Amino acid sequence: MNKQTFSGLLLAALTSFCLPANAEPITVTVAIKGIASNTGSIVLSAYNDPDKWFSEDVAARERLELTESSGEQVSIQLSLEPGEYALTAYHDENDNKKLDSNFIGIPREPTGLSNNHRPRFGPPKYKKAAIEVHAEQDVIEITLQ
Repeated sequence: MNKQTFSGLLLAALTSFCLPANAEPITVTVAIKGIASNTGSIVLSAYNDPDKWFSEDVAARERLELTESSGEQVSIQLSLEPGEYALTAYHDENDNKKLDSNFIGIPREPTGLSNNHRPRFGPPKYKKAAIEVHAEQDVIEITLQ
C-alpha cells in the first residue's frame, strides 16, 4: 500500500469516527388551533436557520386543505431531524397560495408561531419562536390569531 492510499484510508476512518451520524427524522405533530372557518388551507412551515426565517427556503412545509368537518383545530405532521426550529402557520382563507398582507406587510389572514410568540412591535423574532425538536416530542400547539 502506498503512502497516498494509506493517508486516504486513514482520513476516511477518522472522519467516520469524528462526525456525528445523521439523525433519523422524527414525525412531529403540530396542533393548529383557532381556525375560524373551514374554507381554504392551513400552511405550516418549519425553519432551521434564522437567516432564512420567512423565506421560501424551509426545512419542511405542509399544506392541509380544510373541509366542512375540519373544525376549530387540525393536526399536521412534519418529518424533521432533531434540532432547533421555528414554526409558522397561517390560514390561507382564499386559497391563493400566499399569505395576504397589507401595504406595510401586516398579515390580513390568521397567523401563528411556535411558542405562540406574538411580537408587540416589528416582525416576529426567530429566537422567540424557536423550539427544540427531539425524539420524545409532545404535540406542538400553535394558535392562529
